[in-house]
Amino acid sequence: MSMFKIPVAVAKAIGKLQKQFFWGDTLEKRKVHLLKWEKVTKKKEFGGLGVRRVIQQNLALLARWWWRFNEDKDSLWVKVIRGKYNLDNGVWLPSLPRSGCISNLWRDICSLGDPSSSIGPVLSEGFRIQVHSGQDTSFWNHIWLGDRTLKEAFPRLFLISNQKEDTVRSVKDGSGNAQWKLQFRTRRMNVWETNLSEGLHQRLDLVTLDQAKRDVLQWKWTADKRLSSKSVYQQWEQIGQSRNQLLGSLWKNLCPPKVEIFSWMAIQDRVPTRSVLVSRNIIQEGQSVSCPLCSLQLETPDHLFLHCFFSWNVWSLILDWWHVSWVCPNSLSDLALWWFDNGFRNLEKNIWEASFYATLWSMWLARNDLVFNNATLNVEVVGELVKTRVAMWMKTKFGIKVYSVEEFKLFLDGIRKLKL
Repeated sequence: MSMFKIPVAVAKAIGKLQKQFFWGDTLEKRKVHLLKWEKVTKKKEFGGLGVRRVIQQNLALLARWWWRFNEDKDSLWVKVIRGKYNLDNGVWLPSLPRSGCISNLWRDICSLGDPSSSIGPVLSEGFRIQVHSGQDTSFWNHIWLGDRTLKEAFPRLFLISNQKEDTVRSVKDGSGNAQWKLQFRTRRMNVWETNLSEGLHQRLDLVTLDQAKRDVLQWKWTADKRLSSKSVYQQWEQIGQSRNQLLGSLWKNLCPPKVEIFSWMAIQDRVPTRSVLVSRNIIQEGQSVSCPLCSLQLETPDHLFLHCFFSWNVWSLILDWWHVSWVCPNSLSDLALWWFDNGFRNLEKNIWEASFYATLWSMWLARNDLVFNNATLNVEVVGELVKTRVAMWMKTKFGIKVYSVEEFKLFLDGIRKLKL
């Protein structure tokens, strides 16, 4: 995947395996896919799980070769490519030859920089040239002063310039200490054109050339200014996305990953409650769709985890453990927003947030125990299971060995104030 462009059919096959693994499908049985795969592959801060997409990851890996054409300019493979396709030594990054035969491998790599390609805008925006001598950098056509080319920043001046193909060095009049010699058409400039020229000179006066050093290509989204596949993919997946404050704040590493993922799905109403199964025609006509805990209303995620009298009592028990008063909100997502927007700090904050995950998970396990094993439910028992899970998770994460699980449950008021 790091050198060859993956065939679409192969990418789809790998993507299918990813979905089957995530949802737990087998050869004999296909489970319910409760979310679109596009949602799962979003970055966590945008409301997804951060599962990488195969085609995009493949192109991000190929982008390293596109970048290495400049980075390894003195290596044998670059010299062979330049010789085979008659490329000028001043070319910073590869592009498709206008004519002649070209290998499929090199065509796939060169096409990445095409603005019409899916990854092209990310690559063109990400690189800039650090000018030293100015001999290898086009004054108007390369990104070296600011975040765009001077041709784009000053289109009117470029239009009337007589130096459209000149390098930075030649515009500097051949000497690092000389003045900038901008040449325009031999007519008198308008007032607004003169103002543009003065603005350009103000920016140029901040630049000092060093004839002893070569110009360097830089990637603006990494600390070392070198392109990495990770940075390409990260910038690419941000296009058209906005941060999801609630879903992006769930990933605390306070509980097992399956509990975090379950909570993420529950807040989006994407757990297999009876209302969800009915909407997918999995529960047939005549089968019960009421809440198994109270048998009074349709079992929706909000009802099961919040509005059911049994669930309400469990939440009240846990909040009483914390000495916190509450008013039942309209939805589970509203509860999560309130829960995670807290004023706690340090260990106290972690225990408080772990209590949310533990309560959701414990109620779901109790519900399934009732539905599939005909177990008897008890609010106090479920509440104790919540406290036990919180204690075990916190002891494991922070290495709290002084207190046992039972002591953690009994003396929460003191333990939550510990300075670790």
